[in-house]
Amino acid sequence: MFRKQLINDFRKNPGNNLVLLLFMTLSVTLAVSVFFVLVQLFTSISNMYEVAKPPHFLQMHKGALAQEDIDAFNSSYPGMEHWQTIPMIDVYGNELVVNQKDGAVFSLEECRLDISIVEQNSQFDVLLDENRRPLKLKEGEIGVPVILLEQYDIQKGDTICLTSGGVNKSFTVTDFVYDGQMNSTLCSSTRFLVSDVDFDALLGTVGETEYLIEAYFTDSKLAVDYQTAYEQSETLLPKNGQAITYQMIFLLSAMTDIMMAMVFLLVGILLIAIAMLALRYTILTTIEEDVREIGTMKAIGIPFMEIRKLYLEKIRLLMILGCITGYLAAVLLSNALFGHMGRTFGKQPLSVGILLMGIVICGVVYGIILFFAGRVIGKIRKVTVVDTLVTEKGFHTGQNGYRLLFAITLLVTLFVMVPAFMVHTMKDPQFVTYMGCAVHDILLEVEQGSDLEKRRIRAEELLQTELEQGTVTAYACERRVRLQAVSTDGELAGIHIDCGKNAGEGLQYLAGQSPQNQKEIALSCLNADELGKTVGEELEIIENGVSKSFLVCGIYQDVTSGGRTARTMYDFSDVEAEKYAFTVDLGDGFKGAQKPQEWSALLGNGYSIEYMEEFARQTIGGVTAQVQTAATVAFAIGAGLMILVTSLFIQLRLVSEAGLFAIKRAIGVPYRMICLQELYPVLGASGIGIVAGTVLSVIFGDDLISLLFAGLGLGIQKIAFTSLPVATSLLIVLVMVLIPAAVTVLLCSRIRKISLIGELNI
Repeated sequence: MFRKQLINDFRKNPGNNLVLLLFMTLSVTLAVSVFFVLVQLFTSISNMYEVAKPPHFLQMHKGALAQEDIDAFNSSYPGMEHWQTIPMIDVYGNELVVNQKDGAVFSLEECRLDISIVEQNSQFDVLLDENRRPLKLKEGEIGVPVILLEQYDIQKGDTICLTSGGVNKSFTVTDFVYDGQMNSTLCSSTRFLVSDVDFDALLGTVGETEYLIEAYFTDSKLAVDYQTAYEQSETLLPKNGQAITYQMIFLLSAMTDIMMAMVFLLVGILLIAIAMLALRYTILTTIEEDVREIGTMKAIGIPFMEIRKLYLEKIRLLMILGCITGYLAAVLLSNALFGHMGRTFGKQPLSVGILLMGIVICGVVYGIILFFAGRVIGKIRKVTVVDTLVTEKGFHTGQNGYRLLFAITLLVTLFVMVPAFMVHTMKDPQFVTYMGCAVHDILLEVEQGSDLEKRRIRAEELLQTELEQGTVTAYACERRVRLQAVSTDGELAGIHIDCGKNAGEGLQYLAGQSPQNQKEIALSCLNADELGKTVGEELEIIENGVSKSFLVCGIYQDVTSGGRTARTMYDFSDVEAEKYAFTVDLGDGFKGAQKPQEWSALLGNGYSIEYMEEFARQTIGGVTAQVQTAATVAFAIGAGLMILVTSLFIQLRLVSEAGLFAIKRAIGVPYRMICLQELYPVLGASGIGIVAGTVLSVIFGDDLISLLFAGLGLGIQKIAFTSLPVATSLLIVLVMVLIPAAVTVLLCSRIRKISLIGELNI
């Protein structure tokens, strides 16, 4: 009998059952997809690292070095497994010209990444192909870093011409390089691979030689202590460049896909909440329709557990279909979701283990849905035979239906608005203030290398000339030095300090303010945590063996140099500079002009010059693109959910208030008026939900995203959303309003089909 009733229910309520199935399918799809993305991400990186073996500690260095000092220090360090010093040939983008097979020609001049040419390593820090195999190139061949393909259309078979130091050399692109450590624009460097023969011919004749001093340990966690010991060594070990640990390499590699996964996770949590609300009312809708049948079953003595089993059988069947469909959808979507991972870490098909774990995730969602459904169906126990057969009391779910519509509209608005706010904030010019840069028109950096001071003087003379001519309205210079700071525990730690009279101005401060005099210093949040310092405390800086005390005046956010920097007005003139950075403001008539290109041509190599917006785009553009993709998906899911939820609600109204609609029709109320009477409260509930969701997004959305960034440990702990453009806001609001309006009008047409004889017993 139950099976027959189950079949009849599916025939009688195809709409409700379809809505329920779609919600279950969406819940499973998103849950499994988020699981796939996170597990696949860390699996891909781990598998790549097993072959590539990136260093546990990396010190970049330009200039002369004494390898015997490095060998002596490392040979006595406990836990050391292997070390190596790798030479690289640093070249400039304008020295590399791509000649495509179709005749197009372009240079890499606009690439803000530091470009190096390297040879293949034998066992450690190995460069790979897309199948995670060590690349082996022949003479005249070159491997292009895969991360450059997001900016440049370089294809296999193209020719790359290197012109530097009087040398002209052509290479044929035969492979794309998958780099274990320099695979993100956040790393600021990238490596081209050539054959050993070509590398030996170029070394010392073109570009500038830079060294990667790499160390490997029995436990990668030893890298932090090693860095401290390396910098404190009595022997002056080479450290004229950036130092980075394995943890930061891993995090920078995963950053882009982690951000996408976090957005999907946020959407998934909200979707589960929506699904639970919708499931409750879908079940109650079905029970409302069957109230007489339920009364009949109770009257003839069928136990509650048997009636409960009847309805759970339907939920169980729908859930099984939802799990199968959702799981298959997640597998099919995996290619799209894993696209960036494949381009960054090489091809990695879903393993059997991950697929099986995905099935386990389906089982978890299945169990949650069934448990929740069982609790909702338990309401049948409280309804008596008199309620169902005599008074036809039922459950009156329609009385609270508008609260359902309000709550779900609020949640949908949240998970549409928060990602939209996040994308717009990351695209805003003000976002560079979270990256350790104040907002100006142009950033001009004098890069590390020989003749640094001469190149700084040339840049300053150029800017002074532009200032006198009115092209530039103002410019400021920061000088970076590398020193040692004393932590609260009395330990020494390396620290990058940017010095200048305007140092620290215009940044996003978590506490305090920028330095106001030469006795104050501002710390990045990661440096403050590492040193154990807060605003108002003293910080000791070691300069040429002499300790100098500074007052910590502020703690700011920064993602450059691993997020560990400091700012002060004190000059440290006796310390050799690592680099110089000029921030430039243009006159109103020159904004948007090709000044970076013009100045690059005048100054030559050894400089990085670009508009601030371009600096931010090239640095964090990949992350922003992934987040925008996730936000677009969230918007599409949100629109779909509004269709489903409104359909569910209107069907609930049609069932629970069928008698009322019949009475209105019987007394001559026009169909148009009945439709409007249903439309107005739907728009009211939806409108209030949209307003509430938008307000909550503005108030709490940035706090939620700030938690995600803080958890990543990149140097950003607090983000304030910027206002959405009016067009974007209007689009979201219009979609959120028009969808329930259209669905309501469409489904209200069923009122015409209500049987007056059946509902009014005439």
